[in-house]
Amino acid sequence: MKTRMIARMALGVTAALIGLTVPPVLMASAASAAPGGGGGGAYDCTGGNIAPGHYKSIVVTGVCYMPVGTIVVQGNLTVAPGALLDAVTPGDPPGKHPVVPATVRIGGNVFVGKGAVLALGCSPNISCSNPPGISFDRVGGSVTALGSLAVVIHSATIRGNVTVLGGGGGAAGGANSGGCFNTAKYPIPAPWSKDAALANPKTGSPQYNDAEDNFIGGNLTMMGVQTCWLGALRNQVRGSINNAGNATSDPDGMEVNNNLVAGNLTCLNNDPAVQFGDGASASNLVGGFASGECGFNVVKPNPAASPGPPPVPAGPLVHISVSLQSLGTYFGSHAATHVASLPPVTTTSGYTITAVLNDFTLTGTGLTGSGTVNVKLLPTPSGDAVLSTVYPNGSSSFIAYDTCKCMFQGKTGTVLIRFYGTSSRNGFTHGTFLVVSGGAANGQLANLAGWGTFSNAGQPAGTWRLVEHLTIA
Repeated sequence: MKTRMIARMALGVTAALIGLTVPPVLMASAASAAPGGGGGGAYDCTGGNIAPGHYKSIVVTGVCYMPVGTIVVQGNLTVAPGALLDAVTPGDPPGKHPVVPATVRIGGNVFVGKGAVLALGCSPNISCSNPPGISFDRVGGSVTALGSLAVVIHSATIRGNVTVLGGGGGAAGGANSGGCFNTAKYPIPAPWSKDAALANPKTGSPQYNDAEDNFIGGNLTMMGVQTCWLGALRNQVRGSINNAGNATSDPDGMEVNNNLVAGNLTCLNNDPAVQFGDGASASNLVGGFASGECGFNVVKPNPAASPGPPPVPAGPLVHISVSLQSLGTYFGSHAATHVASLPPVTTTSGYTITAVLNDFTLTGTGLTGSGTVNVKLLPTPSGDAVLSTVYPNGSSSFIAYDTCKCMFQGKTGTVLIRFYGTSSRNGFTHGTFLVVSGGAANGQLANLAGWGTFSNAGQPAGTWRLVEHLTIA
């Protein structure tokens, strides 16, 4: 049911992963990450927009926004009890068609109080802009939420832990009820409802809790949360993931899928139990132990059956989690040919946002196949779509979304791959990738699971060398 909700907007091998999961460009020092401004002192936001610039610390006590520029916080960011910080809604560049919100760089920790809301990080998966963009936010410490109403984090790098304990807006109507979608009977709670971009009156978007496409240096913990929908998807986690004692109104609202976890994955006493939802994600990849609802022996329909709209029939049975030790290692290359580009957009900070569409081929001992751009299908993905933020020094951060008609071990099907990378100002490109598709729509590769690394070192222009870790789950 996640698609309804956000319509608005491994051990030896794990060591190799760990060295690449924090893009270096995102680790720029706070002192050099933004132009001057903001006063450089402590700031208490009681409401409205937070201006771009440098701050010693920020405390949010009202309903506040970070729409434009780069906001650097040397120390801690605190969202006080009952307050809301929206760093998702785009405003940059200013004008009729903003693409991204502010880029946020926090040197210390983030604290989210009782009944408070944190929404951090713009990406296509939160539908925050059209044309799409990614803000690539950074937290140097940890994110800790105690009794918060909602925490939503997309495409951010967090060096410490992400911990969400208790809170949520309640599983309206009870777990598995679908009650959160009846906004007339179960109104959206404040302060979420005070932000028109979050509580979209056309979609009735209820509050939810979510972590997607993040690099997390410590652990990801969500425990005791009662909410409409809870997601942990495509996160690359150096530590462990703990998901326990949570409840969602959405019957398929407990989605802990497609995460790459160096440590352990534990899912216990959730209502409903962890499942694939209607997103048809791939399995979790776990370097340590996987237990409970996310255990290596647990299989679930992918996707889960959903009444819709539109209705979704149950897919094939797929393992929720796969051990990294069970993956085979393969070598290949990814060669891209430019087809089209959207006009580049320059933000207030002088960053350039680009969207490039490529045809591509995969060759080697693992995945083989190709993807072809069909511009007429936009925004439906096809080929290789690369969203980049290019910084003034020429370095960049990017995510590439690939749709491949692929073959692996004699089986064929559609495979979606997501590449997370950086390029230096000298043109050296590297990063990690995840197989992000699973379920009925993917033919004989419905059970494919895997990850890998890529680099352009020593390769022809437009080509990445791939190291792939794959299995049929």
